[in-house]
Amino acid sequence: MLPKQLRIHAVLIVACLFMIFIPLYNQSPDSDKVEQAEPIGTEFLTLVDSGKYAESWQSSASLMQEKIAKNDWVEKLSKARNLSGGLIQRVQKSASYSTEAQDSPEGEYIMLIYESDFQRAEDVSEYVTVMLEGDTWKVAGYFMQQ
Repeated sequence: MLPKQLRIHAVLIVACLFMIFIPLYNQSPDSDKVEQAEPIGTEFLTLVDSGKYAESWQSSASLMQEKIAKNDWVEKLSKARNLSGGLIQRVQKSASYSTEAQDSPEGEYIMLIYESDFQRAEDVSEYVTVMLEGDTWKVAGYFMQQ
């Protein structure tokens, strides 16, 4: 089980972002859109896994950058990931699609859900929300839950 402090930090990092993207995620995503969004999610997770938190924030969608300051992102994500330890394995479980999100502009959103094991936290679900910003897919949210 994740320590209470890790759960609190994870929630603080993206709780508001996660809540934005819950509505309508039961729609089936277009396979072409998923194929475009998945590498963006993978690249983002690679940055996070390697401790490049500032770079992960910099590569994210402007929506995410408006919701959390870069320094706060780096600090809270660093604490959360230090508590969970290094990644052991990650498997993508699903992808869902939405065109609407509460308190967010209409657009195209794909939620990628991964089941992950870390050195000090097993059976963690990671949620990566990727949105179409202009003509580019970018990460708009990241959330860890055990």
